[in-house]
Amino acid sequence: MDTTETARFVTAVRSRILAGELSDGSRLESERELAQRHGLSRTTIRAGLQALEASGLISRRVGRAGGSFVSMPTEEAVASSLRLVVGAGGISGPDLMETRLAIEPMCAELAADRMGEGGLVELSDIQSEMVSSMRGVGNPVDRKRFLAANARFHLRIAYGSGNAALAAILSGLIDPIEALTDDPETLGETQLRELVRAHEVVLSALQDRNGPRAGEVMRRHLRAHLALTGVC
Repeated sequence: MDTTETARFVTAVRSRILAGELSDGSRLESERELAQRHGLSRTTIRAGLQALEASGLISRRVGRAGGSFVSMPTEEAVASSLRLVVGAGGISGPDLMETRLAIEPMCAELAADRMGEGGLVELSDIQSEMVSSMRGVGNPVDRKRFLAANARFHLRIAYGSGNAALAAILSGLIDPIEALTDDPETLGETQLRELVRAHEVVLSALQDRNGPRAGEVMRRHLRAHLALTGVC
């Protein structure tokens, strides 16, 4: 099998999808028809379809109504792909931190204008959960609960930005970022309390609908936390 020909087929189909020629849910031609259309062997076509499926651009079904169907990438697919890239060592720790510092202040600034009252209430509830988990902070279970709530706080702001691309990026990166900066076994009580105080300032700026301030205090919060954890 010629991998160059497989790549050419994958590129051709991807281009048809991205150009809108093939819409979400539409059925591709049969393997035989695709082979005739592209002048390739069915073995090459089959390998190309497998590659397209692995990338999330098509889904394949068996049976009488089966075939290959266009499956446009979802927000979760983007996030999942990012997690795979980071997990495979494709993105360094410093790059992760730079990305976080680039997008989270923007998310906060946008969320100050776009987040609904329900979102603000949810953020306040998450903040309350963080505070309540500080009781008996020496218990590792409480620390894990605290840090899980911390991650939800940041993700909620990203989704509150109303920008699906920014939210998808942070959703894909938040777990490796937290793993790098927030080890529940090493973070001290002082660091946890500082997170609570910083979130209070961010939440206040969001409640005041002050976008520039929300972005700035988020940036200060992230830089201070990175310094506290010794990441940079």
